[in-house]
Amino acid sequence: MHGQSNAANYGSARYTAREAVDNFDPATGKCFAAVDPLLGTDGLGGSFATRLGDILIQTGRYDRVILVPLAKGSSSLSFLNNEGAHLTTNGISKLKAAGMTPTHILFQQGETDARLTTTTEEYASLLHQLVKRFRAAGFHAPFYLSRSTKCGNAEPKNMAAVRAGQLAAVDEASLNVRLGPDTDTIGNEGRSPDGCHMNEAGTLANAALWAAFIR
Repeated sequence: MHGQSNAANYGSARYTAREAVDNFDPATGKCFAAVDPLLGTDGLGGSFATRLGDILIQTGRYDRVILVPLAKGSSSLSFLNNEGAHLTTNGISKLKAAGMTPTHILFQQGETDARLTTTTEEYASLLHQLVKRFRAAGFHAPFYLSRSTKCGNAEPKNMAAVRAGQLAAVDEASLNVRLGPDTDTIGNEGRSPDGCHMNEAGTLANAALWAAFIR
């Protein structure tokens, strides 16, 4: 999982996976049982991914799930491609060293870009730049891109521009970028008082939204 805070450990409630869900730590290159807060990302709360792992096993889609968290709170796409590029490159390096190849890449991000007035064209271009880092490394798993912009008091026109950029970035033919869930459908009842991060109900809803896209 990659992106910003709602793909990291910023949920208000922690969770411990009950099934065979592991957490690959990009710092050490080792696997541990998946317990919030997950290793490899920031924040001290809960992650939707820990719950997602249980859902995927409980519904019979997988016998084992290994989560690889790379997200960082408040990240714009420009940051992830520049100052924060090490989050991607280190993750790739550690996975290669461990002989592991991702089967799905989940990207949940956009709230910061909606506050920075990133244009539709800029978002799509920056997203493709990030995806190409994985492709150049030989990681060709489907890259699922959420539609995520809801956070506090972001301007509706900026949110619309980023959401359009997320749609424009879908490119199944050459980069295998696929449309993921619309996490903006999680309303304030699923959010913390800041109107951005997820409470316990919202974190579970986020996991369920992602589960619908993973086969």
